[in-house]
Amino acid sequence: MTPESVEWFRQAQYDLGTAESLVSVGRYPPAIFFCHLSLEKALKALYIEKYNENPEKTHSLIYLVELVELEPPQSYLDSLFVINRIGVTGRYPNNIEKVIEQYSKTKTEKILS
Repeated sequence: MTPESVEWFRQAQYDLGTAESLVSVGRYPPAIFFCHLSLEKALKALYIEKYNENPEKTHSLIYLVELVELEPPQSYLDSLFVINRIGVTGRYPNNIEKVIEQYSKTKTEKILS
């Protein structure tokens, strides 16, 4: 592995740990954001490994999966669509109370897993 992709993977693992910590204290919307961030970094690491260059700037998990030419099972794709949507809209929510109401502990733990 290249030093750059190793660093991206290290950061992805760190962000996943942050998501787990946020779930443990009931901070569900930011936990989902960190799930998104972790996946984004891991996919960018895969891109670097495959093409030996940095991917273009994007936050779209779906686009990154396509760039890396992954073919995950449909259940993984379904989860990616959910995390992708929440991760992007959760960055700057219009109504934080509504977002908090939508993402319970159970729903957030399912996304995290």
